[in-house]
Amino acid sequence: MTEQPPVTGREDIDTALRDVADLSDVPIIDHVERLTRAHEIVSGALANVPLVALPTPGGPMEPHLPDPGR
Repeated sequence: MTEQPPVTGREDIDTALRDVADLSDVPIIDHVERLTRAHEIVSGALANVPLVALPTPGGPMEPHLPDPGR
């Protein structure tokens, strides 16, 4: 694999991402274990992050597209 996994600044997450960045040389039986472990680490980190409200549809950040009939 030529791409490098992202760097988050959290060593636990960065390690989990490196472990699943390239599974091509890993026996298929180990894929589930590595992916599960990465999911648990990322999920655990996100569990303590406050939710951010998404923009309201039609709000100021939504692009205005012309009507298709015009």
